[in-house]
Amino acid sequence: MTKKLSLLLIASIIVSSCSVTKNWKSEHPHDNFIKASFDEFTGTEKLKFPKQTNALVYLSSSTNTSKGKVVLASNNTILSTSHKVNHQKISLSQSQVLKISGEKAQGSFALLYPTLIEKKIQVDYHQNIELLGLCYTLLNLSDFNEIPDDQTFEMNGEKVKIKDLYALTTKIGNEFKPFLASKNLAVIKTFFDKDFYLHNSNFLLQLDNFPNATLSEDNPFLSHYSSKAEAEKLVNAFNAFAIEINFQDFLKRYSPYYQKMIQEVEHNIPQESFIVEMEHIYGKSVQNYRLYPSLTIPFGQGFAAGNANTIGNIFASFNKPKEVNQISNLQLGYGNPVSLRDICVHEFGHSFVNPAIDKVDESLIQDKESLFEPIRGKMSEQGYSQWKICLYEHFNRANEVIIARLLGDNTKADMIYQDNLKNKSYIYLPQIVEKLEYWYNNEFLDKTYEQKVSDIIAELK
Repeated sequence: MTKKLSLLLIASIIVSSCSVTKNWKSEHPHDNFIKASFDEFTGTEKLKFPKQTNALVYLSSSTNTSKGKVVLASNNTILSTSHKVNHQKISLSQSQVLKISGEKAQGSFALLYPTLIEKKIQVDYHQNIELLGLCYTLLNLSDFNEIPDDQTFEMNGEKVKIKDLYALTTKIGNEFKPFLASKNLAVIKTFFDKDFYLHNSNFLLQLDNFPNATLSEDNPFLSHYSSKAEAEKLVNAFNAFAIEINFQDFLKRYSPYYQKMIQEVEHNIPQESFIVEMEHIYGKSVQNYRLYPSLTIPFGQGFAAGNANTIGNIFASFNKPKEVNQISNLQLGYGNPVSLRDICVHEFGHSFVNPAIDKVDESLIQDKESLFEPIRGKMSEQGYSQWKICLYEHFNRANEVIIARLLGDNTKADMIYQDNLKNKSYIYLPQIVEKLEYWYNNEFLDKTYEQKVSDIIAELK
């Protein structure tokens, strides 16, 4: 909805031949948000939304009358008023008209009506990440090759040889054995020795594909390195190594593998409807959601990646590959719907939740740190050894529960809730879920998600 159209609504409310208004007061906090109060309102006002492909209006509304009544209707269907704040998705597959009708009404209403694009998750590998993963594999190739044949563990009810999990890793790595002594690879190793290799991912995603990458001053991840010269040293080493090993030939030869990998992922990602709910709750919209599956990153590894316009995730296979040599029957281990749901809903959610918690006054978080003690051991076992990180995880999992409920999947919501509460010791989940749902149904138009997060942390007990 354009600002012009929103302002026209205000004008039509103040001066309208079909309405009688007395002492009408209105405010317009931003382009798609209007609040109005009135001593008497009789008649109908309209807000028009033009047809827009793959888009919807996510209307949040609140009406409050001490006399008479106010009714909201979309294309002549009366909208629910079961809560103080009510939320409706209005599809823009055809033009829509929101009618605000009053009958001798005294009171107020508030409307928040952002237009949200129904996003699709984009799935594709990135050449620079593939070279990054290959370099890590080569630098650790002896470790992968020397995994004992009798070393096993249970996975999905099946006894699995650990060596088999890395079948694709060793297959690819062993093809490049002649380059293990490369001087370019040795330069790259000095960077991996300083920091986990996937921490270079966001920087590399901003570059042109190797071997034609050049460093730009406006690369938002340049600060990851001590100087521009150091960053250029890494870029130059990757460019040179890509030429040295004829990396483009590798990508061409393994094209059937990449096609199969992408197919396995695309057939198992969750329905993208969760993205609309996520953007609605957090009050933020991101242009792109991307998955970067990788053949060269070893089994089970992954990293969140993105920038101001993109939320994404880089990841390796989740399951044991069942066939890595017969091209006509490749089964590479990427088709795991549970793991892909975790990456999409859980990991994407962190890109919204973590910044909200980061904005909470640090002294407030410290004041509540004693709450970490009862669960410190259980959280540390899961890799969450700090109170703030524990808060990230609590709020993100609470939002997963709420999003599942909004999508009408109460079974999934209950499963997430019970699993995290009973099996993973997220003991503050009930408080957080209850307070977030209260906010959503009562305070959504008065408090941002960030403000509510701060309130909830202050009230945790």
